[in-house]
Amino acid sequence: MLLIAFGVLALLWPAPAFAQSTPPGVDAGDQLLLTKVRQAGLWEMPAGRWAETRGAGPQVKAVGEALMVDHGRIDVLTRQLAAKLGVALPDEPSAEQQGWLKELQTAATPQDFDRIFANRLRAAHGQVFAIIASVRAGTRNPEIRNYATVANQAVLRHMTLLESTGLVDYSALPQSSGSTTAAPAGAALDLRTTDILTAAVVALLLGGATTFGVRYVKSGRRLRPKSGESHG
Repeated sequence: MLLIAFGVLALLWPAPAFAQSTPPGVDAGDQLLLTKVRQAGLWEMPAGRWAETRGAGPQVKAVGEALMVDHGRIDVLTRQLAAKLGVALPDEPSAEQQGWLKELQTAATPQDFDRIFANRLRAAHGQVFAIIASVRAGTRNPEIRNYATVANQAVLRHMTLLESTGLVDYSALPQSSGSTTAAPAGAALDLRTTDILTAAVVALLLGGATTFGVRYVKSGRRLRPKSGESHG
């Protein structure tokens, strides 16, 4: 019975995937992540620098400095990884981001600058945060996965810092479009129905084999002759 169970297990259970000797290729999502993080730094670093000199409140000035330093470090990581993976990066912000910089440059008062700074950067970080999370969840590239983890932590920290200014208008932020539909059983583990059925069959077989083995051992103990008994 034990041999039968293990034989079925060997036939039904999928063979383990061997570790790859070289990193997998870069897909469109990986490239998008590197591009978006690079462009975020290209406009948020100057925005942070301006906040230090043009901001009205001390908290805005402090947040601007923190964002500028963080994005400088992340930009180095982004360019290094992109060069290693052969991904071409942009050298300037997007047209939309350039428009946001123009808004900051033309702010009528330091108070207006603070309001625009907090809200534009908080909304932009929310967009990048969603992209990072999506790529982190599905990328096949281990280096992108590690990079996304670092970027995710940095962007979350930046959102928290921007919110600490007390100037963020949350009602103006785009609402989450996440689905509330429940996923099928096993979907979170990427299990197919056949995988679940296979596991159930194997569990039953192993459970039966274990029961048989325990009973066999117990019966063997009962049948074992005591010391000194005759075998004749």
